Amino acid sequence: MWPWSESWKRWYRRTLPTYWVYIFCGTHLPGPKIPTPVPNEDKVIHFVMYALLAFLYWRFGETFRRPVAGWFFWVGAALLILYGGIDEYLQGFVRRGPSWGDWIADAAGVLLVLTVFELRRRRLIARAPLLPPA
Repeated sequence: MWPWSESWKRWYRRTLPTYWVYIFCGTHLPGPKIPTPVPNEDKVIHFVMYALLAFLYWRFGETFRRPVAGWFFWVGAALLILYGGIDEYLQGFVRRGPSWGDWIADAAGVLLVLTVFELRRRRLIARAPLLPPA
């Protein structure tokens, strides 16, 4: 049973595609060079942006079926990590530097969030009462 109202379902179904377009546009425009005291700030930004993408992906999936199926983690991890790699590759065509480190930060953000949600899903299933035999 979905614990939130139908408006939350609509919100997640609209937010994931919107955010995905935002990431694509944001990573294919020249970035501002603003000096900051944070070391490796670019990696932190990549980690957070892709962690949020993974969060929205999982919630989007839950709007159709809760809990999501067991394969959802693997498909999501492959899809989002592959997208991060393609995104990094394409940055070379718009005068931005593709970087293995950025891709690793993307993958780490995705895997952290999806792992947390997968462990939560497994815990909820283990706690669910067993159905009586038919």
